[in-house]
Amino acid sequence: MSISAVELDQTIIAGFSVETTLENSAADVGALYNDFIQNGKMELLHTITGNKTEYYAVLWYTEPHVRYRYLVGQKVKEELDEKNIEIKIMAKGTYCRKQCAPEDDAIKAWTEFYDKDIPEMGFKPKETDDIAFEYYPNGFDGEYELWSLVE
Repeated sequence: MSISAVELDQTIIAGFSVETTLENSAADVGALYNDFIQNGKMELLHTITGNKTEYYAVLWYTEPHVRYRYLVGQKVKEELDEKNIEIKIMAKGTYCRKQCAPEDDAIKAWTEFYDKDIPEMGFKPKETDDIAFEYYPNGFDGEYELWSLVE
């Protein structure tokens, strides 16, 4: 697995989200993905973006270390004025990135990323305006990357 620090420009993600807690995340996020894939939301984004392969899963706290939003979507060039589609603007800044294999357990990968990888690179996750995301360059079943805004 490759780990690096990357300067990322402001990025806009359009998609659909759920607010959840760590205790409820498996059920809530699972329902979000089911709705996204089974109920036409994925196709709606494909129509808007023209992209059928790249996806983002963006996470940010709404109540630090208690509640967070999880948005699944795709990158867009500008904010959309589409009803029922949420926009999340990811701040320009330094992000740590970790490449993961399709078979890697995401929860274990996130834990190692925050507890070991980011500190070993000399960074810490940004506490204010925190943002983290999973990037799926070739669909949800392929390799993926973990990204976290750091300082």
